[in-house]
Order: sequence, then structure tokens, then C-alpha cells
Amino acid sequence: MSYDLYVALGGESQKDIHELVSGEYRDLSVDVTTRVRLLAGIAARNEQVKEYVIVGDRKRGGGYKSLVHAADPDRTPYAEEIENVFETFGLLALPTLSLEILPTGSWFLQFQFALAKPYISKDDDPFYVAESVNPVRKDKVFKVPMMSSASWKGLLRWTAMQVRLCERKRELTPDAFADERLAQTLLFGDEKGEEPGKTKDFAAYLDDLGGKEARRLYAQKVREYFHLDEKDDLLHHSGRLMFYPTFFNLIDVEVINPHSRKTKAGTHPIYLECVPAGATGSFSLLYVPFDLIGQPGDTVRAQAQADLRLIAEAVSAMMLTYGFSAKRTSGYGTARDEITGRVSTTWAGERNFERATFEQLVKLVQGVQDVRF
Repeated sequence: MSYDLYVALGGESQKDIHELVSGEYRDLSVDVTTRVRLLAGIAARNEQVKEYVIVGDRKRGGGYKSLVHAADPDRTPYAEEIENVFETFGLLALPTLSLEILPTGSWFLQFQFALAKPYISKDDDPFYVAESVNPVRKDKVFKVPMMSSASWKGLLRWTAMQVRLCERKRELTPDAFADERLAQTLLFGDEKGEEPGKTKDFAAYLDDLGGKEARRLYAQKVREYFHLDEKDDLLHHSGRLMFYPTFFNLIDVEVINPHSRKTKAGTHPIYLECVPAGATGSFSLLYVPFDLIGQPGDTVRAQAQADLRLIAEAVSAMMLTYGFSAKRTSGYGTARDEITGRVSTTWAGERNFERATFEQLVKLVQGVQDVRF
């Protein structure tokens, strides 16, 4: 017997596809994620059944599409398997953390949310059902739709830049622009494209946005903060924010069908895996001001409160306005306003812990104003 999955359970015919989709294949009970992988093997072996692998019979349905799409997204075989994984491993629950072990001024922002519009992303799986199916990003072990912590960090940083620098560019002096840019650098870490002797990508964009004087003042402030010599290059460093991944409880597909300009008929449907509207996930963000250890208590308290307000503004804008998905400029990847959330803070010197709860993203900025440290 071969120990290679695609060799041991390979197939080529429509009969193999039908049995595999049903879950009972060669006297074996096959889980949904393995069925999808095996369908990719069948499509690779037999070019003539590729379309059948995806949509099955035109009248009776079947194929890959029947595993991930239904009128009720909660009832698909893939959704039921995700639910079992969530119940077993608690991936939807908010993570817990002992704030007392963290430095003074730390805080933990968490909330559960539901999607208002579908979430689309791109997985790095090189071998999927067919080239016309774009897989949504999934956890490598559980095959549950997810958004990585790195993706959250990049999108939240972009949103913070948009709402605090781009939209307020006209009202910011070069010094104020440099101060805001430094605040975001300390939160998220050094900017992408900040290289010795030159800048590119994100860093170059901010240089152009603020102008030469704002760039000069920003570089000066970074050197002063990290005690660098005037001739030293800006160093690479971590930020105060630690992001958690998000796991979603549903999966679905959307179809794009390009039409011929001549015949006006559909040419070749493109299937986009997505997380549908109504799916739920959790967002968790930990703030640890490790670079302020040893500073006076009032300084740490004031900085932690200012950073919390900045992040609350960016999170609210990202979730409700700008989105956090591929094709977000077309409205994909936004959340509903209603959430179940909380922010926990600590003042380690007094061992005094505070927790505030939130029910709306639109009121998040207002709510954190009253959070005590």
C-alpha cells in the first residue's frame, strides 16, 4: 500500500468524484478537507473532468461546490466540520491572558464580531481544486478560514496612517506630522522600506506625504528616542502591539463570470472562496509598553491612554469603513457595528485591574476615553 494520499486514494472518473463528495470513498469515511485535496488530484489527472470536479452535474449539482456552498452557509459539509473543530479546540473563544505578569500600562483589547460583507483572501496552497478556484486563506493544521496576525498588523497600520496622517495632512504642521508618525512607529515597529541611505514602499510614501521638513524632524525624533548618533541609520525595532490571528466559522464561494465583448456570453467562471456575511470571528490586540519600563508612572499612564485612543480610532475605521479584506475598495471585508468586546488594563504598581465592555464599534473611541489605568 502506498503512503502517499493522492496515490492511495486517487481517482479519475465522475463516479470517483461523486463517491468522494459523498464522504464514503473506497470503504473509507473521508473528512471534508481531505475530500477537497483529493478532488484536486482527480482534476490534475483528468483534464476532461475538471469542470465536473468543481460544480458536478449541471442539474443534480455535486462536486467541490456542494461542499462549501448552500442557500444556508451554516449547513454546508465544510461549515459543519469547522463547527466541530471550534467546539473541540475553542478557536472562536476570546483568548485569555494574565495581565499581572506584564509591564505597567499594558492593555488588552478584544471583541467578537460578525461580518457585514464577505471576506476574501488568498491562500498560499499551490495545489488546489483547479486554477479557476481561488482558495481563502486557511490555518495549515485545521483548515479553518483565518486572518493572520501579520495581516491584521499591516491593515491596521495602513488605516492608522490613513485616518491620522492622510486625512489630516492639511491641518498638521511638519512637527505635528513627525510626532504622529513617531507614535505609530513605536506602536507598530519600524516602517517597511526604511533602508540605510534610502527609503521605499511605505516609508517613501510617508516621506512624500509629509514633505522634506517632516521627514527630517521624524528622523531626528527617532534618533533622539533611541539615543542614536546623528550619523547612525534608523534601526529596526519591534512595536508595542502584539496581534492575534482570527478564525472564522463559515466558508462559501462567490462566482465571477467574465463575459465576451463580442458574444456577451460568459467565458470561464472564476470561483472565489470567501467567508460569507454573517460569519463570526474574534479580534484580539495586546499592548505592552516594554520600552517605557523604568519611566515615571504618570508618563506611562498618559502614553498608554493616548495609544489606546489612537488604536481605537484606527480599529473602528478599519472594521466599519475601510475593510480588512482583498477587494476592500469594493466594499468587501467590513464588520457589523454590534460587537461583544472588552478592554482590560492594569496598573501594576497598585495591582489594580480595570475592564470596560463595549457593544458597538462606532462608540469604541468614545468608550476608551473613560478607561482607567
